[in-house]
Amino acid sequence: MKIDLKDDQRRKIQTIELRMLLKFDQLCRENNIPYTLAGGTMIGAVRHKGFIPWDDDVDVYVLRNDFNKIREKFPKLLANTEIFYQDHKTDKNYFYQFDKLRMNGTIFKETFLENREINQGVFIDIFPIDYVPNNLIIRVILYARYRLMRLILMCKYINVDARSGSKKYFAFIIRSLFFWVKLDWLYEKSEKLAQKYLKKRKNCRYVMNLNSIGSDGMKETYSIDDFKKLEDIKFESHSLSISSNYDQMLKKIYGDYMKLPPKSDRVTRHDLKELKL
Repeated sequence: MKIDLKDDQRRKIQTIELRMLLKFDQLCRENNIPYTLAGGTMIGAVRHKGFIPWDDDVDVYVLRNDFNKIREKFPKLLANTEIFYQDHKTDKNYFYQFDKLRMNGTIFKETFLENREINQGVFIDIFPIDYVPNNLIIRVILYARYRLMRLILMCKYINVDARSGSKKYFAFIIRSLFFWVKLDWLYEKSEKLAQKYLKKRKNCRYVMNLNSIGSDGMKETYSIDDFKKLEDIKFESHSLSISSNYDQMLKKIYGDYMKLPPKSDRVTRHDLKELKL
């Protein structure tokens, strides 16, 4: 049964996420790692000067070469703190292809992951932004290959019973067809494919969030300049990093992002099975 968040619970979740986001910002600045707020968090910063009131989520973008530095350094820097760095290396049963910071001692268990023995704390998402070919056709082929591999991985990994209708039926078929393929193999192959152009990054004019969740993916294709021009923006009275081209980035995905959505759409995105704050 889905947990319907009350306003005070949502605000407490946001407070916990903000603590992690501020720690992330601190570590990035100390290690000269650029990042930008992303998605609904970017909208929140621009439109609300903080969290979107009904949001329970934090997203950040990091270019792949810097993302790999984070994977190398942050687990050690966060060891023995209240925050856990989650990737496949630190949490072997975690197979998402983007990473998270989790708040130890909390539970924010999503229905999609309720059957997995992983750290299920309140989290923020760290998305790697990968270098992609300048040629549109080759870029689309790369994206299609990656998304197919990711689709198989997710259908095998997530809790199928958390889906309903045709989506549940489709996930069950994919899982059945690829029952013989190991999760580790899929994860390693998709990681390799995502980083195919990393060594050629100096020649790449475009980057992409291959792990896009909220859009169709192709919309989250950006100019490399969007990640070279950064500035600080107020977020819940703190200064955080954002792309100077945030207006173009947001319009590409959301259109008129400054216009509030209908009240019926002002809801949290995550389906929760268990919550402890």
